[in-house]
Amino acid sequence: MTAIFPFGYYLDVSLILVLGAMALPISRKMSVVEIPILVFLGIIIGPILHLISPGFSVYLFSSFAGVGLGMMGLVIILYSESHNMNLKVLKSEFYRIASLDTIGVIITAIVAGAVFTLLTGAPIIIGFLFGAIVSPTDPVTLIPLFKRVKVSEDISEILVGESLFNDPVGIILVSVGIALLAPDSSYVSLFSSMVKIISFYPSVFFYFIIQVAVPSVVGIAIGFAVIYLDRRIKFENYLTAMLLGLVIFEFTVFESLSITPFPAIIATGAIVGNFSDKNIFWSREQNFQESLSFLSAAVIFILIGSSFTLSEIIAYLLLGLVLTMLLIFLVRPLAVFPSIRIADLGKPRMKGYYKVVAFISLVGPRGVVPVVLSTLPYVVGIEYNIPVLVTWGPLISVSALFVVLFSIVLQTIYTPIIRNIFLPGSENGSER
Repeated sequence: MTAIFPFGYYLDVSLILVLGAMALPISRKMSVVEIPILVFLGIIIGPILHLISPGFSVYLFSSFAGVGLGMMGLVIILYSESHNMNLKVLKSEFYRIASLDTIGVIITAIVAGAVFTLLTGAPIIIGFLFGAIVSPTDPVTLIPLFKRVKVSEDISEILVGESLFNDPVGIILVSVGIALLAPDSSYVSLFSSMVKIISFYPSVFFYFIIQVAVPSVVGIAIGFAVIYLDRRIKFENYLTAMLLGLVIFEFTVFESLSITPFPAIIATGAIVGNFSDKNIFWSREQNFQESLSFLSAAVIFILIGSSFTLSEIIAYLLLGLVLTMLLIFLVRPLAVFPSIRIADLGKPRMKGYYKVVAFISLVGPRGVVPVVLSTLPYVVGIEYNIPVLVTWGPLISVSALFVVLFSIVLQTIYTPIIRNIFLPGSENGSER
């Protein structure tokens, strides 16, 4: 046990937790959101002061306990935030969110892939893999951001709803790219099996249905089942353990089946948050999950900052910055404007419509899922001896990490500014 997790690593973990707690009062003093502060604290203790090694940060983020604190933290954050989902607003904005999560993600993957290919000279399929990896936006960043930067609920729900549900589409696109290069890989075994039975294009469609519909139905059923059982036998203070255990169970089972667990986790949280009895035990459960969510977010952002090495920063800083700027100011608007216009076909355009769309198009930070997915091409390349993945996998990984870092920092800093430009007074009313 000691050989696997040496004593010094516990000191690293304690430092991460202490710094995470310090970031909130620092951000209040500076009157900014805490996310960039957490990232910069990670950079200070990692590549600058070497108090925690980048290798250990990467291990904690993506490999600890087999899945990494990044993925497990995302599970906790998604479940906690889904308690607060306004189903009425989500229903009214369904077509916009659905369009952003399908058309928008596909456009992002294609255009971002073309940009990556042009800048690096990578093969088109490698560019597509990079584009697919960075296509999902990040609820881990948006959720705390909109608690500090107030916008009207319909706009924040579009952006948060998009980020909650676009991970499966990004994962599916990555799976398609991996399947084209390494069809025998265990990471795409389900998709590859379907291709052998019903051919490629039908497999993409049915794979999407499986990835979204199956876990959603299971998550809804589990949510209502817990509510029903609690009314019959009263879990009381054990509700927290029950639901946290079930969410981890959902994650474990669907991951083992090569199905994304996020729709199940979000569905369970939404059912619990909207249909449970609002008694003291449910309130305690929600408060505990919120506290655990805050802690998870703090750990994730510090680990992202401390995952770099000085040599990576020197070698790839310019490429990462250029990729991020193009993703934010070119690729994202090119994906958002047609997606929302398609969703709004036949609807009258309200006053300030294009300002709202412009705001949405400029807010879409990347985060946990791209970081986790970014290591996949190289791992598959090594495991199955795919030269093109071995060659380009490291560049995909470090480029995605820089895109995540810069998009988080830039967008959390400028979102309050563009809110005042495009949506003055929007925190007090609707901006449809």
